[in-house]
Amino acid sequence: AIEVMRAGAHDFVMKDHLKRLAPVLKREIDEAAKRRSHRLAEVALRNSEARYRAITQSATDAIVTSDEEGIIRGWNIGARKIFGYSEAEAIGQPLTMLMPQRFKERHLKGMNRVLTGGASHTLGAMVTVHGLTKSGNEFPLELSQSQWETNEGRFFTGIIHDISKREKSEQSLQVSEERFRALIEQSLAGIYISKDGVYQYANPRMEQLLGYGPGNLVGLRVEDIVVEDDLAIVIAEREKLKDGAISTAFEVRARRKDGSIITLGVQGSLYKFDSTSATIGMAQDISDKKQAEEEIAHHVSQLEAAFKSTVKVATTLVEMRDPYTAGHQRRVAQVAVAIGAELGFDAHRQEGLGVAGYLHDVGKITIPAEILSKPGKITAIEFQLIQCHAQLGYEVLKNIEFRWPVAEVALQHHERLDGSGYPQGLKGEAILLEARIMAVADVVEAMSSHRPYRAGLGIEAALAEIERGRGTVYDPDVSDACLRLFREKGFTIAE
Repeated sequence: AIEVMRAGAHDFVMKDHLKRLAPVLKREIDEAAKRRSHRLAEVALRNSEARYRAITQSATDAIVTSDEEGIIRGWNIGARKIFGYSEAEAIGQPLTMLMPQRFKERHLKGMNRVLTGGASHTLGAMVTVHGLTKSGNEFPLELSQSQWETNEGRFFTGIIHDISKREKSEQSLQVSEERFRALIEQSLAGIYISKDGVYQYANPRMEQLLGYGPGNLVGLRVEDIVVEDDLAIVIAEREKLKDGAISTAFEVRARRKDGSIITLGVQGSLYKFDSTSATIGMAQDISDKKQAEEEIAHHVSQLEAAFKSTVKVATTLVEMRDPYTAGHQRRVAQVAVAIGAELGFDAHRQEGLGVAGYLHDVGKITIPAEILSKPGKITAIEFQLIQCHAQLGYEVLKNIEFRWPVAEVALQHHERLDGSGYPQGLKGEAILLEARIMAVADVVEAMSSHRPYRAGLGIEAALAEIERGRGTVYDPDVSDACLRLFREKGFTIAE
């Protein structure tokens, strides 16, 4: 019984003790929780401050914080780079030191309105102002501001972006655009832009060419301007551009507003803008030039006709002195031109062969007619006189300004590949290719035709001679071309 009583008394004492101790324990637990909460908050604050500092210090823009008195309280690396002040130099200084003098008063008035609640809407907006560096250089900048408060007061943070380079680029672009516009507007050539065949722009010169007032060409179609018969030219050139041609050039007739017709020389190219394509072109009135070209072409045609007539006269004079070789020079020219074509000569070079063929024996005009037409065997002296015709022909022709080496061909048409020819004994490549062609043509015509001292030997005998001398006295390529013409392609000498 005593033990039971003792145990009951003990429990009573413990319960009473615990009852009195519970509030104490609760306070201790609450305090411990608060301390833990404070430590977590401090850690979070330090982390937040570290992140904020990392962000602000790594920013390339200037981030500047000031208090409501306008004193700088925050300064990042970007601010140091832009303004030139270190953090130690900037902190504690008035914000107005970053502004040119003419902006300071306006800034102070603006901040006063913000502080009094009259202009809070200006915060957060992007504004363009000017800043002042430590070295005194003024520069343009973009600024956006925000305000925030703590128990220490109200603060303002500005993010500042240096736009010097951008503004300089914009100014350069503007100058460039002005120069380009001046160039286009004052150009002596008509310039236009068309899209889907509709004029989108025309400079003053283009309007003047076509007789339209300012802006009146815009909206018209190309079909309204170009003569109907020439529309196919425009369409074809437009397709070339669509198929990848870099540029195109053509001539068309255009109808002016008053109905008169002019000829335009046009150059155009395709360009892309806003994912669409358009044609930009330049046009010039070439009506006078076209007429002048036609007149020049007519005069050139007359001169060429006169030249050909002169060549024929010279040939006729030679043939009158040597009637037995009448037609020889014409036929030699015919064969020479055919060989040249077989070798790939262009039309101009073939024409030169024809002229040289007609004149290659012009030197015979100085040889006595009785020697040229002598029916029997000629003496050594007479042969030497005849050989002189090559040199004499050169002397006659050398001062005439031909477009081809006509005089040289007359001089060299009796030269031979192995040096056995006359008058200079030239060899191989020292002989003009045209003269090597003339040599083969001359032999083929002479052997196949009649002469005072013998009957014609026929074309096969002449070709056999060319074949025999191929590579020794006659050029191998020229010989092969000649043999192909007669034996494979059925060429014949026209009478």
